[in-house]
Amino acid sequence: MTDTQPPIMEMTGVSVRFPVGGRTLTAVDDVSLTLRRGQTLALVGESGSGKSTAASALMRATTPQSGRITFDGRDITHMPERRLRPLRRHFQMILQDPYASLDPRMTVARIVAEPLRAHGFGTREQIAARVAEVLGQVGLPESAAGRYPAQFSGGQRQRISIARALAARPSVIVADEPVSALDVSIQAQIVNLLGEVQRADDLAFLLIAHDLSLVHHISDRVVVLYLGRVLEEGPTTSVVAAPQHPYTAALLSATPTTDERPRERIVLTGDPPSPIDRPPGCVFHTRCPVARDVCAADAPPLTVSGDRSVACFFPGEVDSGLGLQEVR
Repeated sequence: MTDTQPPIMEMTGVSVRFPVGGRTLTAVDDVSLTLRRGQTLALVGESGSGKSTAASALMRATTPQSGRITFDGRDITHMPERRLRPLRRHFQMILQDPYASLDPRMTVARIVAEPLRAHGFGTREQIAARVAEVLGQVGLPESAAGRYPAQFSGGQRQRISIARALAARPSVIVADEPVSALDVSIQAQIVNLLGEVQRADDLAFLLIAHDLSLVHHISDRVVVLYLGRVLEEGPTTSVVAAPQHPYTAALLSATPTTDERPRERIVLTGDPPSPIDRPPGCVFHTRCPVARDVCAADAPPLTVSGDRSVACFFPGEVDSGLGLQEVR
């Protein structure tokens, strides 16, 4: 797939703020994301960077204070729920914890059928047939339909979650840390399964992650968030091979690698600032290893540079990219 095809889902200049004790918490600040069929866009950053809130706004589970969200060319930013409801089947979610996201009192058949019933899919027989079809698609036997979540391992439970997301034939799937709660031995199986279902149904994926080793194996493009702002965006291969923003370089330097070449570890000092009390200028300057006076005074705009966009006055000064052989 190429970037020339029209987006299936897009958010432009979206900001999300919450009132907290008479003050304002800015969770997402002027963020733009573009999802295309057959592609995976990764959203990465530390905990608290705004990844899940941005995804929630994209799914219209959270209403943004500014910006625009479109699905298949239609503006859904402030679309009333009665008009939005028929569209919701087109964007589904895979949650992080397969132990908490499945109702233990429901059979697998009922869990997977939930979105079908919610959107009036068809008759009881048609729903049962679709449930059996998606269970097979995710590698579970038809007999799994009558069992309960507690009877399955973590990896199998995540397959049930994927089946539920696929059931209503969506166009977009948001996968929120889909393998972080699983054993390492199972993670590769789920990653491969996600790739298989994407190719089979030409799906657009938004992958929320903090693990760059996962991101560079599964995504086409990557957006790096810090304190609710986009610091770098571009093709995954380019970003992980030669990061332009110091924060991206620091994230990559912490990624485990099998390459024998030594790689400098960039250790950031301190904790991310509070989203309630954001620093002036560049949001990253309080932890940046190459910050100058201008970084504390002015916020660098997100500027197009080659095949990516970077919000930095001094891009490329810190290099901790992965070699291309590692990316492959």
